[in-house]
Amino acid sequence: MSDINNEFNKALELAENIVENVSPRPPVGSIIIDEGKVIGKGVTAINPLRHAEVNALNEAKNKVNSFKNSTLFTTLEPCFHKGDTEPCVDQIIESGIKNVVIGSIDPNPKVNEKSITKLRNNNINVKIINNPELKKRSQRLIEPFKLYIEKSMPYVTAKMAISIDGKIATKTGDSKWISSEKSREIVQNMRSKSDAILIGSNTLKIDKPSLNARNRDFQPKIKAVVKSNPDNYSDFQTLLENNKSKIIVYCEKKPSDHQLWKDIEFVEIKKTNLKLDLNAILIDLASRGCINILMEGGGKLLGSLIDLGFVNKVTLFISPMLIGGESSADSIGGEGIEFISQSKKLEDLEVKIVESDIMVTGILKNHV
Repeated sequence: MSDINNEFNKALELAENIVENVSPRPPVGSIIIDEGKVIGKGVTAINPLRHAEVNALNEAKNKVNSFKNSTLFTTLEPCFHKGDTEPCVDQIIESGIKNVVIGSIDPNPKVNEKSITKLRNNNINVKIINNPELKKRSQRLIEPFKLYIEKSMPYVTAKMAISIDGKIATKTGDSKWISSEKSREIVQNMRSKSDAILIGSNTLKIDKPSLNARNRDFQPKIKAVVKSNPDNYSDFQTLLENNKSKIIVYCEKKPSDHQLWKDIEFVEIKKTNLKLDLNAILIDLASRGCINILMEGGGKLLGSLIDLGFVNKVTLFISPMLIGGESSADSIGGEGIEFISQSKKLEDLEVKIVESDIMVTGILKNHV
């Protein structure tokens, strides 16, 4: 790997390891190199709100007299427009930096290649990274943001913990615990970085989850439940325990005593084909600034989302146990398909061992 790729990889690693959820902004990492040394690092930050490039500049400004021999590496094209912050591109120009290396072009029409043009018009040398693996990792960082910008839809990651025969619970509904302790810790991190966690009515009733990100500083903004006819406030008590998230129930009709359901918001959704309109639910979540959604069950809701093409990514924890039983809960329901040619396929696979589990992560694509 060349020096430029090695240095850019450092910026990527910063972005990939951001602890807090920075949504609705994409995670960005930036470093400044001067005479072969890293003099500044920065990532997207929420409190206080600053972009990665500005954070790197602020860290580096007292370490050199001039940035004329420095290079800024950033995983995403710097912002062009004034929003909650001043345009990063202007601050880069004012700094005197003469070399900028960028991972991905910003898909936002307000930015898209405008910052690159402005930098070049100000005699700054701009390179777009061309290493295929580094480019892919840069793109992967902004996939949820890109979908949100281009289609006003959230990016849905389906999380499943299954037995080796594809079950998510026994015939009595028992599912604690299929996955290992370390796998469940990974899920806590996933929750912490998600804008919303989405579950169905059976998962609520049988598993009684809290959906909190346990022992994490950052919690999901929203806990969302799809339940056509909510009729029992006590079903939601575990969601309310130590809760720091908004709880939304997507239903066909609010319960008659909904004013008494403290700390729960109801959103009425029309049915299509005898089911609540999942497209309308995702649009509503996107309108609330939810870019990353973690789908945690159950099999029926997951199957319906897959049928409709709304699942973008899958994280699967496979436990080396057999559950069996025709009436045991399967991991994926829905209508299913008639032919293998209609199947979905996981691409960009990552497979690793987590204690006794096999963790599989991939992007869901149509079968080719």
